[in-house]
Amino acid sequence: MRRLFGLFALAWILAMSLPALAAYREKRRRELAGEVPFDETADEIDLAVIFDSLEARSTASAFRGGDVLVWYGGGTLDLREATLAPSGAQLNLRAIFGGLEVLVPPTWPVEVHPRAILGGVSQSRDAALIDPASPTLVVDATSIMGGAAIVTRRDEADASQFVTA
Repeated sequence: MRRLFGLFALAWILAMSLPALAAYREKRRRELAGEVPFDETADEIDLAVIFDSLEARSTASAFRGGDVLVWYGGGTLDLREATLAPSGAQLNLRAIFGGLEVLVPPTWPVEVHPRAILGGVSQSRDAALIDPASPTLVVDATSIMGGAAIVTRRDEADASQFVTA
């Protein structure tokens, strides 16, 4: 029994430390590669936050999507001042041991494809405000022991309340 407990403890320690080591390695790789700073006017984004926080706002004139990775961190991606490309946009979100909130305008149609392992992906929006004639934002969201939320806030002063369906 004691040997079994020792093996379980070793497996648990490895299961908790290997993802952290992988995150650290990825962060160093990105730092050494000289990652380009975030351009809020860019139509496509590529953001990675590892052991850190994210506060990004897009003002793109034809937002086409991109990739966002949050690993042992969290934050907010604000798309309320962006305009979708006429063909729509594809946004890939990955939240691993972290969380990400994506703020979208109330009129954008958003199609969410969630995949979660011991985590969650949610969308809290008012269906009555969505303009079906607008281009669609397609969100592929993967959450592993973390979370992602796609929301519309009423206004900046009332940031704690969301418009829900």
